[in-house]
Amino acid sequence: MPSGRRARRPSPARLPPRSARAAPLVDRAAGAPSVKASAPGKVLLLGEHAVVYGYSALAAALGRRVTVEVEEDSKGPAIELLAPATSPTPTSSADLSPIPVPPELLDAASEMAATVGATPLFRARVRSELPLGGGLGSSAALGVALARGFAQLAGRDCPPERAEHLALQLERAFHGAPSGVDPAICARGGVILFRRGEPAQVDRISPRRPLHLVVALTGVARGTRSTVLPLSARRAERPDLYDPMLAFLGELARGGARALERGDFQDLGVRFDAAHGVLAALGVSCPELEQAVAALRSAGALGAKLTGAGGGGAAIGLARDGMHAEGLVRAAEREGLRAFAEEISP
Repeated sequence: MPSGRRARRPSPARLPPRSARAAPLVDRAAGAPSVKASAPGKVLLLGEHAVVYGYSALAAALGRRVTVEVEEDSKGPAIELLAPATSPTPTSSADLSPIPVPPELLDAASEMAATVGATPLFRARVRSELPLGGGLGSSAALGVALARGFAQLAGRDCPPERAEHLALQLERAFHGAPSGVDPAICARGGVILFRRGEPAQVDRISPRRPLHLVVALTGVARGTRSTVLPLSARRAERPDLYDPMLAFLGELARGGARALERGDFQDLGVRFDAAHGVLAALGVSCPELEQAVAALRSAGALGAKLTGAGGGGAAIGLARDGMHAEGLVRAAEREGLRAFAEEISP
């Protein structure tokens, strides 16, 4: 969106009213105040794609968040969505643009509201500090934030495990069969080592010292299905070739968790570089990601890799400290990329 122009109010998406499936614990009078809730975005440090097949993934929550404001509205259900058009660091609504709401999202949100006992007549205003389709967990953060908002509207508690479960249902509207790692980290925050299962294994990781990352946005939006499904087809044809690579990515994630706990960022950086090489061999990188990774490495990153499903989205670089991270941001920007620094504290 051009600088200096204010975002227009988006036209809300709507569905015909439907009855709720569970009664709220408390009654809310018409015109009651709205409620607010939020959830962080995420980066996958290691283990993307491997996590789909039951191997470990290492994930960290970002400082940038998705915030929702939910209220009862007789004209609902409706969702209004604002997200960054160009800038990765929006500071006001003027930096955001209205995003069309797909029918699948509104349908899934209505199902979520019914599940927690919130009114089916709602209006949700969503403000995302995360670019959509950028590999930074925007859909999972939206799901967690909506779960918390609907629970508040219904007068119910929404602990992390509950928010994770509800967000996973919404994620299926976007990604088909998500691994579950995104809702898990967006609901919990911090750093986790995740392994898919029933139930999933989620271990909280405590970095010994702050982790400084740079996120470089390629500007190429993509859906998770666009890389996960083709890789699944290739793996089905050659499991002897692909399974060892996926298993190696999982081992890199497990070792990366130990490196974080030791504060050994040199080790972690080597794992970043190794993981990116394997992901490229799996066919989930793209020229824009290769450019971003090369720019970060040329500027002295301890390691750099794509993050998330690939095919576009974002790359991450590991910095020595905050000052080094700012230098990596400038180097990425000189290459025409939009980038920002993140500090992940113990």
